[in-house]
Amino acid sequence: MHRLAALLLTSLALLGSAQADEASTAKAFQKLRDSPWLLRQFMAGFPKGGDLHNHLDGSIYAENIIQWAAEDGKCVAPITGQISYPPCDASRPAMKGYAADSVNYRQLVDAYSVRNYERGAKSGHDQVFDTFGRFIPGTLGREGDMLREATNRRGAENTVYLELLQSWGMDKARAIAAAEPGAFRADHPAKDWASHPALQKIVADTRIELDRIEKRWRELSHCGQANAEPGCGVALRYLAQVIRTFPPEQVNAQIALAFLLVKADPRWVGLNLVAPEDDPNTLRHYTEQMSVIGALGKLYPDVKVSLHAGEFGFGLVPPEDFKDHIRQALDIAGARRIGHGEAIGLETGALDTLRDMAKRGIAVEINLTSNAIVHDLRGDQHPWMLYRQFGVPTALSADDEGVFRIDLTNEYQRAAATYPKLNYRDFKQLSRNALHYGFVEGQALLADTGNGRFVAVCASERAGREVKNTRCRDFLTANTKARLQWDLETRFARFESQAH
Repeated sequence: MHRLAALLLTSLALLGSAQADEASTAKAFQKLRDSPWLLRQFMAGFPKGGDLHNHLDGSIYAENIIQWAAEDGKCVAPITGQISYPPCDASRPAMKGYAADSVNYRQLVDAYSVRNYERGAKSGHDQVFDTFGRFIPGTLGREGDMLREATNRRGAENTVYLELLQSWGMDKARAIAAAEPGAFRADHPAKDWASHPALQKIVADTRIELDRIEKRWRELSHCGQANAEPGCGVALRYLAQVIRTFPPEQVNAQIALAFLLVKADPRWVGLNLVAPEDDPNTLRHYTEQMSVIGALGKLYPDVKVSLHAGEFGFGLVPPEDFKDHIRQALDIAGARRIGHGEAIGLETGALDTLRDMAKRGIAVEINLTSNAIVHDLRGDQHPWMLYRQFGVPTALSADDEGVFRIDLTNEYQRAAATYPKLNYRDFKQLSRNALHYGFVEGQALLADTGNGRFVAVCASERAGREVKNTRCRDFLTANTKARLQWDLETRFARFESQAH
């Protein structure tokens, strides 16, 4: 009895110490949140559960793209900044020589990002979506370098988990659909697409290509060595990224490939549709795209879907186009997360949709800087607080951080500066949500992301301490998500013991 009482007192003391550290950190946070630079320092070290909405192409800063294009002998069009393959000529000089001029260099950085966009003739929307076609040729062949940049930034910001959106193999899927008219019509059985031999070949080739890319990334980052870079410690998974602005059959072939990649390789944990939602092709075929995802989802119910939906600012399209994109993503395509979701307040039956999302635990990936630049949604004009009001889980993410010239820390800092009602515990929940609602494999450790309460099997354990319970230890070993959540809670304990 005495031993039990002593253990209980020890547990209560540890719990009390953890609560005191959290309370002290919360007070320190409130004191510094009006100082931009102190807030930046706080949020840089603040543990972040994950980044669930990060496009690999858009995550790369212009400076690296210019350097790689120069080293690889690629060419550039002076007026537009369009990168292309050699041989170069007078109208497309070599990037190496052209970018050596400081004026040219500055213009290229502006062309590949939103830097100085507000001084130009283009809207933020057009500048963002126009950048990709210009710079992507400069990244081809540098995929391992891109992983290094993306993961190192997350690792340096104390982030546990990263889901990267990328389109490897999708160009080949589009080529098959273009070469076989009618093969990927929406009225064809989804099982026929899933068994298409050419798609199966692309899956095999893409997996081999990913092996090569990751090998290059780990070599560049010295993973497994004493001088390993921060990105080596980030748990990395991929979302197969479908470009939805192509002709319908080409989009359908990409969607089929995405499902097959997720089924074939655990590194792919889900799929997403990207490119402008306001594009005429997207608007015309949106319901068909949702239906194709839904049909394949019935074949492969364990494949998870996150969708860009409701990525609109008012006036961008006619009011009729706002009415149901999020609802269709949920009900027809079976999305488990929504990216952006800016137009929720304009949808028909929005309140019912919000209640449904809260009930089903459908998380929304919030991209504050992206939404401010692309659709001029800032502060109270952004629907983030509406989602929170209805209890819909949300997580902050970086979107195209290289194009927007930001990082994930910036989004936490921006949220703290813009929404003063959010307290320290709210930010802990946002961080936890960014891992809890990730598609990483395994069961969750947290029963509640608000208070950090563990599921029953680990209820007696305290983060930052050695796991005593054998059943909890086995649970963590068997479930990657739970193990990563334990890591996050341990980081919180360490951060809070030092932050105040």
